[in-house]
Amino acid sequence: MLKLYETSCQSALNRSRIPGMDYCLNPYTGCSHGCIYCYASCMTRFCGGREKWGSFVGVKRNFVEVLARQLRRPKTGSVMLASVTDAYQPIEKKYGLTRSCLELLTRSRLQVSILTKSDLVIRDIDLLRTMPSAEVGFTITTLNDRLAGLLEPGASPPSRRLKALEKLAGSGIKTWVFVAPVIPGLTDVPENLASLIKAARAAGALEVDFDPLNFYPSAVAGIRHLMARYWPGSRTAFEHACRDPAAYRQRLRALIRQLNK
Repeated sequence: MLKLYETSCQSALNRSRIPGMDYCLNPYTGCSHGCIYCYASCMTRFCGGREKWGSFVGVKRNFVEVLARQLRRPKTGSVMLASVTDAYQPIEKKYGLTRSCLELLTRSRLQVSILTKSDLVIRDIDLLRTMPSAEVGFTITTLNDRLAGLLEPGASPPSRRLKALEKLAGSGIKTWVFVAPVIPGLTDVPENLASLIKAARAAGALEVDFDPLNFYPSAVAGIRHLMARYWPGSRTAFEHACRDPAAYRQRLRALIRQLNK
């Protein structure tokens, strides 16, 4: 069961260490998507609770007011929503913090970049269209809705993300796809990656980027558990990549270059 908390924050607009991003906004703490490979699970120790990452969400109830105060001093550069959570996870339907932030950002000089696994973002097309530099990226790990439901059970199915991407692109908003992570033995089949590239471009994505799996112990353990239950035949390739991540990343880069020719 998802646990919900209401919290407060001292700062909303924070400096980002993500390449190409000057600032980040994280209106929620935690995430209900429950992705088994999530790199942000290590953030649990900073949240003050003992719940497993993916089982709780903290709502920063004063987030919009804090952001409004920070924006009184003009800012330039780029801002990402969000860096360690999804700004459009289901609880956004109730609280609307992300939409309220976008309303403030339409009056700023900041360039907005959104990365999400939710089709809820289409709700805010009206605001995004007023920001010529805004871009929306969708993380899509696989085109298979069933597989995605096991890897990222709380996120919108990939089929819905692609439909949302198509709607955004049709509204004149820059869109892109982030294939992340590429999981060895499971989602790195060349035919599957080629189909994903084709589907993304057909939906209007201007760019398709790939990111290999980061072999964090928690991510590896979660993937091993799923493979043992559903895809035992994939374990050999996965374990081989675990033993030599650098070689796996090199093979993947070569494959992506081939697919993009």
